[in-house]
Amino acid sequence: MNVLMVAAEMNPLVKVGGLADVTGALPAALARRGCEAAVVLPLYADIDRETWGLRPRPGLGKVPLRVGDTMLDVRFWQWPDAPHGVTVDLVECPPLFGRAGIYADPDGRGFPDAVARASGLCQAALLLPRLAEWPVDIVQAHDAQTALAPVYRRLWYRGRDLPGPAATLLTIHNLAHQEIHPPDTIAQAGLPARLVRYPEMFEFWSNLNLLKAGIVASDLVNTVSPTYAQEVVSSEALGCGLQGVLAERADAFSGILNGVDYSVWDPAHDPYLAAPYNAADLAGKAVCRARLLAAAGLVDSPRPLLGLVGRLVAQKGLDLVAALLDRMVAGGFSLIVLGTGAPVYHAVLSDAAGRHPGHIAFWPEFSEAKAHAIYAGSDLFLMPSRFEPCGLSQLYALRYGTPPIVRRTGGLADTVRDVQIGEGTGFVFVEDRADALWGALETARTVFADPVRWRRLQRRGMGCDYSWDTAAASYLELYQAAGRQTIADRRR
Repeated sequence: MNVLMVAAEMNPLVKVGGLADVTGALPAALARRGCEAAVVLPLYADIDRETWGLRPRPGLGKVPLRVGDTMLDVRFWQWPDAPHGVTVDLVECPPLFGRAGIYADPDGRGFPDAVARASGLCQAALLLPRLAEWPVDIVQAHDAQTALAPVYRRLWYRGRDLPGPAATLLTIHNLAHQEIHPPDTIAQAGLPARLVRYPEMFEFWSNLNLLKAGIVASDLVNTVSPTYAQEVVSSEALGCGLQGVLAERADAFSGILNGVDYSVWDPAHDPYLAAPYNAADLAGKAVCRARLLAAAGLVDSPRPLLGLVGRLVAQKGLDLVAALLDRMVAGGFSLIVLGTGAPVYHAVLSDAAGRHPGHIAFWPEFSEAKAHAIYAGSDLFLMPSRFEPCGLSQLYALRYGTPPIVRRTGGLADTVRDVQIGEGTGFVFVEDRADALWGALETARTVFADPVRWRRLQRRGMGCDYSWDTAAASYLELYQAAGRQTIADRRR
């Protein structure tokens, strides 16, 4: 099976969030199962061509492309060090991608030509199979920035191959990011204005919505955990205005958990750690803990050490954490936080670290090395998200023997079993309240005080398998279902 993925980011070439981890790992997992996988993404100005050894694709020169009313030249560059069985093409088009920023400019302002950028990327991706004489079985679009790929497949290529049958799958990593724009921006996509009028696919409260159009146009749609797939259909808050659209496509909508690349996230072979360890021998974790405490300037004591790594925003439950900072210290915990986000949380955490030196540390940055050190050196991992489509941090924490404390939502509900319910792997609370989080912390403190029970809990988490090979098998089944759907549609 030949799989063409279209995405806005891919680890390690360009990364903003978890999407990059998915597009960096899933194609390689598919290749291990005998697929040929190709990934197409923009060649942003932020990507250094020399650093990654990028080279123009052999045999292809400049390709003219109409984006809106403008003719633009695009050129395809390749990453020669892509994983075995994976081809990575980057679309060079300076008018669209030759500026700083991925989803917005360096000041956080959205790009006024966001629809044109999406159009250029998706058109180029759909042209590439014919230019390269590579038949496609499935086109997988990731998130709103690539939702035009299934739209163009349905509107422009319905009666002809790419080559190949090219069934379409739209994967939604976070429904809150939809690419909503004024209705006249439909011209940037090269599509008629009628498509943004009710009840057509782009119309969304008199605006244009790229993600909605992709949901309507794709053969199948999925998101990144089974529970999140249920939540976005049943909850007005989590559905973000698209719950009705997804409900109408209920038979074509499902959830598949993201995976973890255990070649990167494995405490037995992690180059960032002060000492290696595994489930059979946890001695190295104590060394990592001591090193982390020293680096953060915290007191080395028997009190449980909480770690938190991530974006400091309300979605991640930072207000719940902020409400409990003093109580955590008084209740016998220490805390270390790594991340950036809303200024209000920077201020609250900095102030708390100043009030509680030796027990609270705040690193307002992102550092891969420090992130790995926190996963390994902490006793507990804090992840009280209001919603979480899948989440990867809790999966890393499990593998590193750092039981997570999570709210029961989305992928967190699918991956962390509460210690009080049978063979648990972490601590789960339900209500979106600070006192509910505190109840989970108290339970964790009690279990932590029992060394035998604690070791069993750690080892159960470390034994969980959330590898990409498992996820890839589920995606293969979904690709096959999309192919059957395409064949049925064509026969009708």
